[in-house]
Amino acid sequence: MKDIVIIGGGPSGMAAAVRLAEKGYDVAIIERKEELGGILDQCIHDGFGTKIFGVALSGPEFAGEFIEQVQKLGIDVYLKTYVKSVEASGKVKEIITVSPDGVEIIKTKSIVYAIGCRERHQFEIKIGGTRPAGVYTAGMVQRLVNLYGILPGKNVVIVGGGDVGMIVARHLYLEGVDSILVVFPEEFFAGLPRNVQQCILDFGIPYRPRTVVKEIVGKDRVEGVILVQVDEKWNPISGTEEFYPCDAVILSVGLVPYTKKLTDIGAEIDPRTKGPIVNEFFETTVRGVFAAGNLVQIFDYVDDAVESAYLAAEGVEKYLRGEERLERPIFINPGENVRTLTPHRVEWKDERPITAFMRPAIEGKAWIIVRNERGEILEKSFRRYVRPSTLERIEISRDILENAEEVFIDVRGL
Repeated sequence: MKDIVIIGGGPSGMAAAVRLAEKGYDVAIIERKEELGGILDQCIHDGFGTKIFGVALSGPEFAGEFIEQVQKLGIDVYLKTYVKSVEASGKVKEIITVSPDGVEIIKTKSIVYAIGCRERHQFEIKIGGTRPAGVYTAGMVQRLVNLYGILPGKNVVIVGGGDVGMIVARHLYLEGVDSILVVFPEEFFAGLPRNVQQCILDFGIPYRPRTVVKEIVGKDRVEGVILVQVDEKWNPISGTEEFYPCDAVILSVGLVPYTKKLTDIGAEIDPRTKGPIVNEFFETTVRGVFAAGNLVQIFDYVDDAVESAYLAAEGVEKYLRGEERLERPIFINPGENVRTLTPHRVEWKDERPITAFMRPAIEGKAWIIVRNERGEILEKSFRRYVRPSTLERIEISRDILENAEEVFIDVRGL
């Protein structure tokens, strides 16, 4: 029997496995692909690892650092292995896997899910039209171009003004596509300012704010799109429709945590983050089952996703040791101008501050305030600039929660 099984061999899964193996636990990683690394295998741009390793690495280089540690520590790795089902209700959890070697049952004391997220598709954002070839997600394009050397098209429309869309736009420009147009419904790009400058402005790539794709046109292959302008509430403006010729449409319209495997075992899901409800050490509502990385919520930086894996590893150790929990949980709730927030509750007796990740709903100078249910301010910190596109990380002192049943996190602009 294993002490811990990590489901998912991306950066968060490997980080949790390495941290726990270093503590002397018997750890295994289950990965459905042929290699470890997760999505980073196809992210050849740099900028990864500045917090964790103190240097800007490409995606494969970042993954390689953890792969080397996994191998050095002798962690068992099951590649090309699919998790068919999990029984997690008891102290001994059973994982049924299917691989080229057949069906196997793996028993473990605890589980860390690190299976990441999926990309939203055209039907989730209500794009009409036919279903021709030439419609891709941004991740699919990264894989085609970076791993197989295949361009998705020569005249491309990218839908979405977030970080991934901008990075893909720059990459296709450097690969020599004939034309690129980036469209998005916001007033300005929703991604990080450095990506706006380095990926779009530096290369003069055309973009249209307050614009969406209403319809995809084409029979066998994409022939073009119908663009339409939208107002500040993203409602189409009548009479602004325009046909724009292209042979590929690339969707970069957000990521959603892949939680089906968690709902299958009864874990509760947060409707805001779309990820599981977790405590301060990223344990789900199923005892002994933890989550890490983009499965919990979408992180802007892989370094922050890895930090969540380290916190989950600390939680696993507390669980395996049978450390004492609080008599009742203290709930942490999103308050004024907070779109998403993790963790959702405090459950363990511990002296370390609570690390929380939150996404604000406003932009500009702001105070991040921790208050109790009576409205009394318990703690606050100043931010020179917050924006919805950037996840904020805060630390909450445990001693301020001593007599509280629940607390709220507010973002108040100046």
